[in-house]
Amino acid sequence: MKHESFARFDTFEQRRLGMAECGWRGLSEGWLLRHLGDVHWRLIADALGQPEAVFEDDSGAPVYAAFCAISEQILHPGLARPGAVLSITSRLRRLSATRLISFHHLRAGDADLAEVTLISAFIRHGDTGGNAHILRAHPRGTLQLPLMEPGEDRGFVPEAAGLYRGFTAAAAPVGPDVDVTPCPTTDFNAAGLLYCANYPALVDRAEWVLCPAAAQLPLIRRKIVFLGNVDPGDPVLARVCPAAPDLHRHETTLATAGRVIARIVTEKLR
Repeated sequence: MKHESFARFDTFEQRRLGMAECGWRGLSEGWLLRHLGDVHWRLIADALGQPEAVFEDDSGAPVYAAFCAISEQILHPGLARPGAVLSITSRLRRLSATRLISFHHLRAGDADLAEVTLISAFIRHGDTGGNAHILRAHPRGTLQLPLMEPGEDRGFVPEAAGLYRGFTAAAAPVGPDVDVTPCPTTDFNAAGLLYCANYPALVDRAEWVLCPAAAQLPLIRRKIVFLGNVDPGDPVLARVCPAAPDLHRHETTLATAGRVIARIVTEKLR
């Protein structure tokens, strides 16, 4: 696809993969979510007509585009290797009056590599400044964005809502717990929040303790619903609940002091 054919608020980039972008089993998930999260923020800045992805409300308080849900589908994990040329097509749309959604299509050479969808809402810290009590907010300015076309999300929006409702309507799943308390100096971002890209890393740590055989397999799907955040030093427990006897697909809840901060569904290549 040629760059000139893109609609407004769509972007295209190419980069040659190296050690920073690649991991042990293909594309580095940590790099992928950090990079696409940054692309999402930059597209929002473009839609607001400002040069930098730094947002404030009308009072001047910092506002952040926090992620509510993420969908990852890795179509061909083996294509991500150092030296390959990665192409990323991204587009940002309005999902509702308060939420935005971005779609990212990745190709390695001439082959499809991955599809990633990010849903965000604007938030700010409350008067206490703690991460357990985050408030919804509105950035200064007017977002010039088209609405998402019906079906463009391929069913992820209702799926994410179902994951959220399914948890809040029932007791927490039963399964073993493991301590995955994040490290303040490596897992938190400049806003002082546990970084969205590091939630799945906590799941990976739990996998290595509870099901190391599954932990060694390449990731092919991940669905994340974010329900909260923690402050640096807060303990976090991961509870892994297999959806199949072989643990190739499982659900993990991340919680602190009885408060669930994420629900994550993971599927590995069989």
